[in-house]
Amino acid sequence: MTSAIDPTVQTFLGFLEQEAASDPQRLRPFGVHIVQRAADLVEDVEINLHSPLEED
Repeated sequence: MTSAIDPTVQTFLGFLEQEAASDPQRLRPFGVHIVQRAADLVEDVEINLHSPLEED
């Protein structure tokens, strides 16, 4: 199975790479609050990584 990177994602990742190289002091880790909020949002979400994605 081959997968192509979406051009929009590729552009965004290129932007992040350029920003990290040109101004690394701007990079900061996520705070505990953001990590906990993300964990709360997906707490009850069940996924099967082996099943195909649905249309919607």
